[in-house]
Amino acid sequence: MRRQSVRWVVLLVLALAVPAWGQARANWPRSVTIGSASIGGVYHVVGGGYAKVIQEKLGIPASNRVTGGPVQNIQLVHAKQIELGLTTMGPAYEGMQGIGWARGTRHDTIRFTWPMYTSYYHCVVRGDGPVRSFSDLQGRVVDIGPRGGSGEFVSLKAFELLGIRPARTVNLSLAEGANALRDGLIDASCITIGIPVPAWVELSLTRPTRFVAPSPEQIARLNSQYPYLAPAAIRANVYRGQDYVIRTVQMWNAAIVHRDMPDDFVYELTKTIFENRELLEQVHPTGAETVPVNVYYINGPLHPGALRYYRERGVQLRPAHQPPR
Repeated sequence: MRRQSVRWVVLLVLALAVPAWGQARANWPRSVTIGSASIGGVYHVVGGGYAKVIQEKLGIPASNRVTGGPVQNIQLVHAKQIELGLTTMGPAYEGMQGIGWARGTRHDTIRFTWPMYTSYYHCVVRGDGPVRSFSDLQGRVVDIGPRGGSGEFVSLKAFELLGIRPARTVNLSLAEGANALRDGLIDASCITIGIPVPAWVELSLTRPTRFVAPSPEQIARLNSQYPYLAPAAIRANVYRGQDYVIRTVQMWNAAIVHRDMPDDFVYELTKTIFENRELLEQVHPTGAETVPVNVYYINGPLHPGALRYYRERGVQLRPAHQPPR
């Protein structure tokens, strides 16, 4: 009799606890669609890692959506067509200000959650081809990555500022660009991305390649003109045959949500991502950069849920991190 009474008490406690947990998550999204980028690039790989963490650790169905990259992801988050977007600081800066690619439309509903990693601007060319410097892209056919991506974003600004006029630019996915270069259909593929680029790793294993980026003087001009770009260096031996350091420019990547996303959900999401950094690093090496202190490099408003997480952990924040009231 006593055992039966204990059993009923346990059942009663569970019955009371379940609605409380359900109520706490009642306003959470029922599923999470992550806007990443094209197949063959780092965003798509990392987005898959985020989907795995969200599904396994938070118990929410998550999918990794192929998109045009940072610009389109800002548009999709702003329109509430996806729950989580991956972007870089340059497109985000222009989107929030309503300038550049977003001229006339302020995408100021996006909020930052966590820092992802650094993206490096660099170009891959055929090892037996004529392109040996960034200026040699003059008069060449150049792939600048998917439309709306960071590669297109930096390439077009660099070409205009530095007076480089390719014969033609094309927008290809990472995999398509690697194949086109291998087949001699283009002279170069330029992208702003985390390293290593999976499609380029495979390319360098099957064909001699060379990597070029702006010269030191060109880098200085780009840094002076665009505040979201910074000098950077890609270490040697990231790709086969690349036994030299590549001096270039960089932009930080960050995950964004809509400002209307529930605070408690964004708090738990941010917390869960950081708690599973080792898993993300197994998915792609850039996961090593996804640590709370790197939020300092994200120069824009945080979502209140993410802001709460950083404050609780005593992370150094910037005035720009405070979301508008």
